[in-house]
Amino acid sequence: MRFTYEKSTDPVPTATLQIFSLKVTKIRGGLQWPLHVFGMAAVRDAADHNRNMIFLCPRESCQILTQEDPYLKLTGPTRAVVLVDPVTFEVDLQVKGITEDEDESLSFLAVTYTNSNGLKSKLIKTDYASKLSTLEFKLGSIVSSVEATIFFKVRPGWGSWPDGFRARFSACTASIGKDKAEVILLDSGDDKVHIDEGSISLSRCVASVEISGKLKVCVKAWRGEDIVVSNSKSFKPKEDGESRGFLQLGFCTLDVTVCWSLVLSSR
Repeated sequence: MRFTYEKSTDPVPTATLQIFSLKVTKIRGGLQWPLHVFGMAAVRDAADHNRNMIFLCPRESCQILTQEDPYLKLTGPTRAVVLVDPVTFEVDLQVKGITEDEDESLSFLAVTYTNSNGLKSKLIKTDYASKLSTLEFKLGSIVSSVEATIFFKVRPGWGSWPDGFRARFSACTASIGKDKAEVILLDSGDDKVHIDEGSISLSRCVASVEISGKLKVCVKAWRGEDIVVSNSKSFKPKEDGESRGFLQLGFCTLDVTVCWSLVLSSR
């Protein structure tokens, strides 16, 4: 959102890297499912070379990965990842033991990704192996793109989010499509949807979108095993400013705000 309300020093949209998912595809060295995982994963780019966290989980509230659901619950990036120069992924994941002395290193990586084709947006799957595991990164190389920061808020006087309803909030772009990959903004799982003064508390809120393309945000709500309602809204990207819309879910209406920004491609 750096340039949502002010002009950027970079005059045009740029290539960015969408991070769709990270999952553990293989385990070795006597590790067995389920895995109680904690640690961090981050990306560094040419914008400032600082860590842009994409997963951060402390030992005391580790995530349980199963063979059926081996995906890390991503919490970032907090801004769009620039793909002008190679980006670096840093991963330090641990498997929780009974005591800290029994913790094991699941994945310890520092690897680079270089954009090999800057002419067309594309979906990328790449594996990185360490001693005890292999991680699959599902990524999107998004050309001529801008940053979208997405917010959802329950409209006052238009209902409320029911207790016991689970939810999945996601975003996708026309250049890659929801059938291939989507950015999971929130998957509440068995937990309730957390709302702070009407605002939905998302796990992450940033997506990259081609300036000539389209951003689509989707919401699904479950009760038990049944999908109660599903709705979506599309937005045309802009270089700055905001776009607003709403989603009617029956039990409530969600106001959607998308803040657009160009991305600083270097320091």
